[in-house]
Amino acid sequence: MFDSLRLFTYRARVNTREKILDIAGRLFATQGYADTSLAQVARSAEVSKALILWHFNSKNDLFRTALQNFLSPYAIDATGLRGLSEREQFEKLIDDYYTFITDHLPSVKFVLGQVVREEGNAKEVVDHVSDLYHVYQQLLTSILNQGRKTQVFMPEIQSAEEAALIMATLNGLLIQQLVDANSGVNAHRLLTRFKEVLRSRLYTPEAFPPSVRTAACPPDRAGSAAER
Repeated sequence: MFDSLRLFTYRARVNTREKILDIAGRLFATQGYADTSLAQVARSAEVSKALILWHFNSKNDLFRTALQNFLSPYAIDATGLRGLSEREQFEKLIDDYYTFITDHLPSVKFVLGQVVREEGNAKEVVDHVSDLYHVYQQLLTSILNQGRKTQVFMPEIQSAEEAALIMATLNGLLIQQLVDANSGVNAHRLLTRFKEVLRSRLYTPEAFPPSVRTAACPPDRAGSAAER
């Protein structure tokens, strides 16, 4: 009985702490650090300011903990690409980027808020996300370069520029979800169409099995592949 009561109390404290962190993160993202007070966080979380200070030593401690909380999903695990072909690696990176945005939209909003506001005390989050962004883009560039050598991708493409364009388009899909979520436009359908465009622009006919070449390649390439 005593242990059950202690467990219930512990869970209640954890849930309250997480609720405070979530609400504080949203307020910091939309209003910035300077314009967000502990009193506002307390009102929105329906707790007392004293309770916030019981969980966190200060407003700065709350902010930095919120940063770490929102940064926790931001990591790149390249081990999932092992054993895949260049085509599979390329499309998996694109799909993973979209999935990450969809699954962590509140976190993405928070990070974007810090980037746009350019607040000095958020420099670490901006630097961390910027580093990951460039690593992701470099992975795409590396895969495109390797795929050119193995004739998966067209030999004349500029790998670094294509990778940058892909990242820009994926970020555009993110903005679409953030600012026009009620437009009725299906973001996943847009992603599918984007990948179809990439297949027609970047891939050689040899990148696909004969059974899917006609669907994956534009008519002129599919035709030339059949002639060979």
